[in-house]
Amino acid sequence: MSQKKRPARLWLRPDTGTWFIKDGDRRISTECAEAEVETAQTKLADYIAARYQPERSSRSAEVTIGDVLIVYLEDVCPQTARPKETEAMIGRLNDYFGDMLLTEAKGQTYRDYADYRGNLGGARRDLEVLRAAINHYHAEHTLDMVPKVTLPEKGTPRQKWLTRQEVARLLRAARNEKQCGHLVRLILIGLYTGTRLTAALNLQWMANTNGGHVDLDRGVIYRRAEGERVAHNKRKTPVKVPPRLLRFLRYWHRADTAIDSEGRPVTLRYVITYAGEKIIKPHKAFRTIRDAAGFGDDVTPHVLRHTRATWLAQAGVDTEQAAASLGLTAEEFERTYAHASPDFQQQAANAF
Repeated sequence: MSQKKRPARLWLRPDTGTWFIKDGDRRISTECAEAEVETAQTKLADYIAARYQPERSSRSAEVTIGDVLIVYLEDVCPQTARPKETEAMIGRLNDYFGDMLLTEAKGQTYRDYADYRGNLGGARRDLEVLRAAINHYHAEHTLDMVPKVTLPEKGTPRQKWLTRQEVARLLRAARNEKQCGHLVRLILIGLYTGTRLTAALNLQWMANTNGGHVDLDRGVIYRRAEGERVAHNKRKTPVKVPPRLLRFLRYWHRADTAIDSEGRPVTLRYVITYAGEKIIKPHKAFRTIRDAAGFGDDVTPHVLRHTRATWLAQAGVDTEQAAASLGLTAEEFERTYAHASPDFQQQAANAF
């Protein structure tokens, strides 16, 4: 029997340092530099979806993992909460597993992928997509053998959080560093509401279908866009705005509003902007203020969310309310932040 043709995959061209799609004898440039691997993986996923008709069979010995991934890309990916992220994951998985038959996937195969990926958390998320793709294919075509996908162990929750003095240092750096003043809004929103970075960057002054919005009249931040579907582990519950932050938000709204030539008020669309434009990736500016404030690499925008959660636990706020404000379940909040509560293990300590 002739060997099955390998599916398209990424190839880093050494002389140009750019990613190409290698498909048999064809070489298609993605125009992505070596560091832009996630964008290249998305382009690979798009290329595969446009070019190939996957094998659809119930016999696992005839179906490659690449076939399974293509079916998932076509049927499910567009409806996921983050299609572009899912496409990038499928591109990575196809690059590594694409030519492998379902019957060839073993536990060691997944452990090797985790080593290849070099990031256990990232490998776990990728393999969760692979598991979902296999389950979807099985539901559609009733495989005679469904391989079990072995996931790396979950990492321990991040424990880094900031004291009030450390937050003051970070804010001072944001105000003082050139071209970093816009991060003051990001820091205060993250700190006072625990809103995740992407949701914070998508916040707008009016209700919309692209991101959340701020309701200044009710004093509530709605983190979900109208009609938006979100992943079960990325809940975007509304959060009541603390009075201190509400004063800042009203001030920012006035600062973002101007009167046009016809005497009508016109307000910028997004809450967090740079030169009036939406911010896509604030990481470079955040590294600048982090370094200026004397912090290490473990201080990221996500630390602001951990800081709020830790402060809530330290203040003894009711678990249900604290968890709801962060978009967590009470169990998730207790598992990650209960140790910070002043009453942690108090009953056990007083039992004797």
